[in-house]
Amino acid sequence: MRQPENGFRFSVDALLLACFAAGRLPERVADLGTGCGVISLGLLLHYPEHDFQITGLDINPDMISAAGANARNLGFADRFTSVHGDVRNLADISRLQTNDCDLVLCNPPYRLLGQGRTPSAPAKCLAKFETDGRLEDFVRGASRILKTRGRLCMVHLPEHANRVLQVLNAHRLEPKRLCLVHPYKDKPASLLLLEARKGGNPGLSVEPPLILYARGESPAGQVNHATPEAISFCPFLRCNSSRAIHLAS
Repeated sequence: MRQPENGFRFSVDALLLACFAAGRLPERVADLGTGCGVISLGLLLHYPEHDFQITGLDINPDMISAAGANARNLGFADRFTSVHGDVRNLADISRLQTNDCDLVLCNPPYRLLGQGRTPSAPAKCLAKFETDGRLEDFVRGASRILKTRGRLCMVHLPEHANRVLQVLNAHRLEPKRLCLVHPYKDKPASLLLLEARKGGNPGLSVEPPLILYARGESPAGQVNHATPEAISFCPFLRCNSSRAIHLAS
């Protein structure tokens, strides 16, 4: 997977979101803050034979270039289009029309400025902190381009759950499905995966917690293995089944 040398590196959260969003075949998909395209391309790999279109939007031109190259390398250039643009100005993006998508994917920056150490690289700061687009901007944009009953699938931090739910409610997006992701069975949740539906009826289904890793022993010492349920949920984890992955942006 091509990624800009000094840019933000995607993590397990993107892979989990791609798998969480699978299950219902979409027709038109938008990926807001697509980065190098990993969430969109993960979803396409779930359905290699089905002809739906994804538009990936990002404010970082280097990420857009990488996303386009990754789509070509995987043979999805005809199904994934990367577009340079600002989520705060979706009216200017001709490929993302109002009420046009039945699925929006979103892995927004997780933190406000001042919440944690700020990376020195501008591209990493842009991906981790709400500098050029707040959570409200991503959710407002998703609501704008989603059809009625269309789905928003997103990933965020559990400590921001209250804010996430409030922002969704303010933009007519009803939470329908929630999964908390734990690094180990004895550790607090590190991520939340959430599906909301535009104009949906109230009713939230909380799925069983997803435990990513189990500790084990080998001749070389302690190792971390992806759990069978984690690999079943996200087959992409097989390639990292014996080592831990950073869990949050």
